[in-house]
Amino acid sequence: MENYYKNKGYSIIELLVVIVVVGIITAVALKSLRTINDTARAERTKKELDQLAFAVSGDPNMTSGGARTDFGYVGDVGSLPPNLDALVTNPGGYATWQGPYLRDDYLPSSGSSNSEFKVDEWGTAYSYAAGNTISSTGGGSTISRSLATSVNDLVYNSVAVTVTDINDIPPGSVYKDSVKIVLTYPNGAGTTTSVTKYPSANGFSQIDSIPIGQHTLKVIYTPLNDTLTRKVIVNPGELATVDVDLFRDLFKSGGGGGGSNMVTIRPDGAGTYSNNLDENCVGNWSCVDEVTSDGDGTYVKGAGGAWTSDSYNAENPSVTGTIDSVLTYVRVRNSGGGQNARTIIVSGGTRYYGSQIKLNAVPTYTAFSTNYPANPATSLAWSWTEINNLQIGVDLEGPGFCTQVWAEIYYH
Repeated sequence: MENYYKNKGYSIIELLVVIVVVGIITAVALKSLRTINDTARAERTKKELDQLAFAVSGDPNMTSGGARTDFGYVGDVGSLPPNLDALVTNPGGYATWQGPYLRDDYLPSSGSSNSEFKVDEWGTAYSYAAGNTISSTGGGSTISRSLATSVNDLVYNSVAVTVTDINDIPPGSVYKDSVKIVLTYPNGAGTTTSVTKYPSANGFSQIDSIPIGQHTLKVIYTPLNDTLTRKVIVNPGELATVDVDLFRDLFKSGGGGGGSNMVTIRPDGAGTYSNNLDENCVGNWSCVDEVTSDGDGTYVKGAGGAWTSDSYNAENPSVTGTIDSVLTYVRVRNSGGGQNARTIIVSGGTRYYGSQIKLNAVPTYTAFSTNYPANPATSLAWSWTEINNLQIGVDLEGPGFCTQVWAEIYYH
């Protein structure tokens, strides 16, 4: 009997206590493991959100020579993607799309309905609706990643361009219409758009509503058709500033709007060409000779179809000096679609045309000009005899309207 009592086992109460303690320890351990696992999932989800954001709007840490080089989908297409699928599959045959924009470790089944890149670490689809935020809700609380401060910072930026010649002289009132600034950028529809601006007298021009990215800027000195091309970096929410020094001593006469005298000459008789139609006047030249525009009071209009030219004898100025430049003007508007206009001069018996003006975008009378620093017939500086023999006019394609023609002679 003595040995029996010495080898007795644990009581039921003792076993229950042990089981309860083990259960508590296990529960605490499992809760800690779940917390650790959720934390790890949250961190992995944050990294995936970063990768998605970089795919949409680029990685700011990717640079070359101090300039950012990666702008993602927005930089190539010019708009936010309609959905996350557009980061790996061209959304509409876009020529500017350069994807896929995600690394392969997030694309085990790229483009399929269960693609890993579209779900968080809990298997819940990311929330994105072509806005500024991508979100994960699979962990019970929302984890969000902003693409930028606002959508406007991605697609509505500005580019400021200042143009001077090799001596840092701005074009002034004489040459400002001879400098064409053309910025080409993706338009959000799979192609590109080119916007043309002319600088003010101080050489400044600004182009708005530009998406982030690396875009092509051309500055063209139209009398010589010389073109300078460079790339412009547009960062989110920043004004991109570009200083362009042209390659020659171009603006020494009339630069900055000072130093030159000016005399205006207007039509005073019929010239060599009279192919447009007169409206409310007798003789085409008298439709466009007024000092102050009379709008549709008197005007000439194109005959429709092919280009039709008018050239007019101009007044002979009674001044002397060295001629710096001749600036010819037409004030024109459209009367429907598919119409164009351009300035025309006749010198030495030959017609010379300015750049084509697309009248589709000109619903009201607007003045356009062409600058001639030299006589195109001789490639030499103008003489007063050549000015006295000069004809000025307008060339119209389709039934566009012209209400005013004149020329400004700059001299010193």
